[in-house]
Amino acid sequence: MIFPGVAFEKRISGRYFLLFLFFPLYTILFYESAWLSDDSFITFRVVDNFLNGFGLRWNPLERVQVYTHPLWLFLLVPIQALIGEISISAYLLSYVCGILFLFTFVFSFYRNGVIPGMIPASLLLLFCSRIFVDYNTSGLENPLSFLLVLLFFDRFYSVYSVTDGRISKKEGLWLGLLTASLLLTRLDLVLLLIAPLSILFFRMERTMRMVFSFYFVLGLLPWFGFLFFSLIYYGSIFPNTFYAKTNVISPISERINAGWNYIRISLQWDPIACFVFLFHFFLIVSERIFRKFKKVEWVFSKEERAILWLGMGAIVPVFLYLLLIGGDFMSGRFFGTCLIVSIYSQMIFLLKRFGNDSKRIRKGFYSFCVVVACYFLAHPASPFRYFFQRQEVRVEKGVVDERASYQDNVSLKSWLKGVFPESHPWAVYAIKLRFEHPRNETKESLKERFQKIQIENESDKRSIVARNVEITTNVGLAGYYGGPEIHWIDLLGITDPFLARLPGRGFPGHYIRLLPEGYKEYIQETVSALESPELDRFYYEIRMLSDEEIWTRERWKIIFDFSLFGRGNFKKRFPEGFRYPFVLEAYRRTLYGIPFANWKVEDVEVELNRKYFGGKNSTP
Repeated sequence: MIFPGVAFEKRISGRYFLLFLFFPLYTILFYESAWLSDDSFITFRVVDNFLNGFGLRWNPLERVQVYTHPLWLFLLVPIQALIGEISISAYLLSYVCGILFLFTFVFSFYRNGVIPGMIPASLLLLFCSRIFVDYNTSGLENPLSFLLVLLFFDRFYSVYSVTDGRISKKEGLWLGLLTASLLLTRLDLVLLLIAPLSILFFRMERTMRMVFSFYFVLGLLPWFGFLFFSLIYYGSIFPNTFYAKTNVISPISERINAGWNYIRISLQWDPIACFVFLFHFFLIVSERIFRKFKKVEWVFSKEERAILWLGMGAIVPVFLYLLLIGGDFMSGRFFGTCLIVSIYSQMIFLLKRFGNDSKRIRKGFYSFCVVVACYFLAHPASPFRYFFQRQEVRVEKGVVDERASYQDNVSLKSWLKGVFPESHPWAVYAIKLRFEHPRNETKESLKERFQKIQIENESDKRSIVARNVEITTNVGLAGYYGGPEIHWIDLLGITDPFLARLPGRGFPGHYIRLLPEGYKEYIQETVSALESPELDRFYYEIRMLSDEEIWTRERWKIIFDFSLFGRGNFKKRFPEGFRYPFVLEAYRRTLYGIPFANWKVEDVEVELNRKYFGGKNSTP
């Protein structure tokens, strides 16, 4: 006799045993690999300031959007309010996103049918990738990006598979909401969506396009709402990092070379990601290759071919974008979402290709699982090495293994062993300044002065004594552990609204500015203007955006001038060859000043003037 209950339990255990095996494996891997980057502490300082009543600000007296991931920040705020320890808040949010990612990945395939061995093979690939494992934490938005990208493409392929070209209003709304969530997580994630959404739009019936567009735009309302808030509050719809990383004076050839190095090094340090992308490309061209062999039946259907091209069409714009902007300094950071899209697309393809004849490929998947498991356990580039071996900090062509850089002080393992992020040298430096500087304020006095500024007029504001002002290029840990009492001038411009709009040069993602003479003194309120009158006017207009009252007519005129006529762009605003007097010593004290250590002061000034301004000196 067959008992239905027993049959049900066997069916469940046979189907989900491997799935539940991956959750403890993921948890252990998360514990061994979890870390926080210095950049994540930039966002953490905004969270801390917001919870302490200073608003969504980095330096409490400036309205500057230093974060590129509003949705990630807004999720961190309530968790931090409950827990009170920012490291644990970030780890917890990352872990929850990771678990939800695993559930979504697995059940999306079970819902559509699955080839035995497919899910274990896919998850093993992800667990073997340093790009996925390293940036499944880091304190940045990547875990949320991974989850939302998966949700988007799961929904997209479900809609795309509808053959009659009719798409419901609900699907349009859902795709709009997911797109809005991705844009709120990080703006450049839109690159992954351009090809899928364009193809979907032209695939549907013409009568459905207007209806789909209406509900899709309706789903985008949360993103439009944030843009509206950002324009009003910050004076710009773009984050400050956009200006810091686009006002760069390096030639296009130099940026392309840096972008190529970033792509090459990132994939070289993660062989699994390189294999996934190359295999995706091979599948696309394999049909033409195997046509030459008459005995091999390898002809794709139109749908199978489209799935592969859609996946590739989604990730290619990301590669081109990274190539053009010069890449970044965080090895692999921007390839995690591409990796997920590629693996997911290939699995959908294989499901369509062999779904009705899974016996032909089942053994292949199981064999592949064994090979990947061996890689996980034995290969030097595998994240399994995190379990028992300290990783060497690698730096090549300005590209850095960021996780290895912070593994000793800013990791989950070190935190549980009693080694906290505040033990990092940059944090120690800031804490020392915070408690030893005689002019420091308490949070309470700063709050009182902040509230006073909110209600007093402009002339009263200028009479208030400035805070302790410090100059740095490492703003994350130093900014967070220095507290709101210290006003930091960031020479990279990432957190500084004025310096972000000045020309920068340097390594990928780190473009240093020349500090204008009088800038620090102006913030300290010991001088009333910058040395250069033209630059002083530029600074005045930027202060109108970030410091002054929101609803003044002059501020909104500047917003329109900056947004529509390019007045906020240094190159467009000033003639070629324009230069401003700068503080040479501030530059020489940074990492970028090391090559000039043995140079004469006059020679360094000439060289920096040539590199940053070029042309003929047009300073009055």
